[in-house]
Amino acid sequence: MLVRWVLPIGLVIAGIVLLIISHGHVSGVQDNAAEANPFVATTTDQRSMLSAIGVAALVIALMVWLLNWMLRLNADEAGERAQEDDARAYFVSHGHWPGEGGEE
Repeated sequence: MLVRWVLPIGLVIAGIVLLIISHGHVSGVQDNAAEANPFVATTTDQRSMLSAIGVAALVIALMVWLLNWMLRLNADEAGERAQEDDARAYFVSHGHWPGEGGEE
């Protein structure tokens, strides 16, 4: 339950708080890769960094939630596969599907 609900909700709350604190400020952020030079120091103010961290927290929360959802789908399908395998084994040994009124 902690990873399934508390972690994504906590990240969403943290991301929203950071975006509110920073007022969605994005000045000083390089948006063109051709202009980015790793040998030249560019200044990014604190509000822009908080805004970027807030967006990253929201994206990570979405990724955690989707990963949990996919793992749950996989677990549900594994249970259905096990039931199908049991039904096939019953069919092989008895000659009919479970629940049918066939001869034994």
